[in-house]
Amino acid sequence: MRALEKPEIRTYAGGVYCPICTHTVEAEVQTAGKLVRVKPGQKCPRCTASLDAGYVLRHQQAA
Repeated sequence: MRALEKPEIRTYAGGVYCPICTHTVEAEVQTAGKLVRVKPGQKCPRCTASLDAGYVLRHQQAA
């Protein structure tokens, strides 16, 4: 039986929705397979709130 392999985590620039100031800001997002999340520990450049709970609206990935 083959062991489950962890997908490679890659970091890209992307647009993240900040739930505190309700703006879309640029931040780093990480992809692992089809899962796209905000890179942990980032702050919103407008209001300095944590972006850990933010929504990823778009991510720029080279083809």
